[in-house]
Amino acid sequence: MSEESKGLNARTWNAISVGVLLLAVALGIILYVVTEDILSTFATILLAYGVYMAAMSFAKKGGENNFGPSESDAALAAGAVIAGIGAACFAYTFSDSVYITVAVLIIVLAVVGITMAVKNRNV
Repeated sequence: MSEESKGLNARTWNAISVGVLLLAVALGIILYVVTEDILSTFATILLAYGVYMAAMSFAKKGGENNFGPSESDAALAAGAVIAGIGAACFAYTFSDSVYITVAVLIIVLAVVGITMAVKNRNV
């Protein structure tokens, strides 16, 4: 089976990813102009791009191999962790509590682990 028949080619994925990253940066700039809070700007960029990566992981074709996670598994985990870091930044911005920020990170990591276990239950 050729690479083209497995889904979008790498250049197309890269072009889409750059476009989404630029949109996330533009959203961050708009938020910075409104709030003048650099942490919220950073959080917006991470959250938007992480959600994109995690959501698009289901569209990626990733074959199983014995050498590590498939492309879709890696994209799901990375996107969820990036979005989780953005969510933790927002938690700190709104609460100013390190405990709440750490709790959000723990929740994100637990959700990523559970999601990966459910997604790969048949492997």
